[in-house]
Amino acid sequence: MQREYIEKVISKYSDMVYRIALTRCSTIENAEDVFQEVFMKFSEKKPKFENSEHEKAWFIRVTINLSKNVRNSNWNKKVVSLDENMVFNNKEENDIFSLVSELPKNYKTVIYLSYYEGYKVNEIAKILKMNENTVKTWLFRAREMLKDKLEGGFENE
Repeated sequence: MQREYIEKVISKYSDMVYRIALTRCSTIENAEDVFQEVFMKFSEKKPKFENSEHEKAWFIRVTINLSKNVRNSNWNKKVVSLDENMVFNNKEENDIFSLVSELPKNYKTVIYLSYYEGYKVNEIAKILKMNENTVKTWLFRAREMLKDKLEGGFENE
C-alpha cells in the first residue's frame, strides 16, 4: 500500500476513529491505543473496498470491535477510569458530547453514528449487525435520556 494513500486515509478517518474509540472506551489512553491499532490493522490487512461508504463502515466496525476488546480485557476490569473530556471548538459541543458520553454504551454508539457521522438507521443496523428496530429503539431511548438531561440542566440554572 502506498504511503501517500495510507496518510490520506488516516487524515480522512482519524477524528471519527478517535471519537468512536473515546466514546466506547471512556479513557483517552485506551482510545489512543484503539486508534493506533485500527490504523495498524488497516496497513497490515490492506483491505479492498467497494466504495467510500464501505471503507468508512470498515473503520467504524473495526474501531467498535477493538474498543470492545480493550473494554473487556482483564486489565480494564481492574482499573478505575477517569472522567476525561474531548476538546471541542465551543462549550456547547463539549457539553453535549459529555452528555452523550454518559449514556449507556449501546445508546451512545447509535447516537454518535447518527448525529456525528450522519448515518441512517438502516446503515447503523448494517454496521452494527443488528435489527433496524433495535437501532430505532435505542435512538429513541437515547434521545429521551438526552432530552431529560438537557431539560433538567436548564431548569437548575
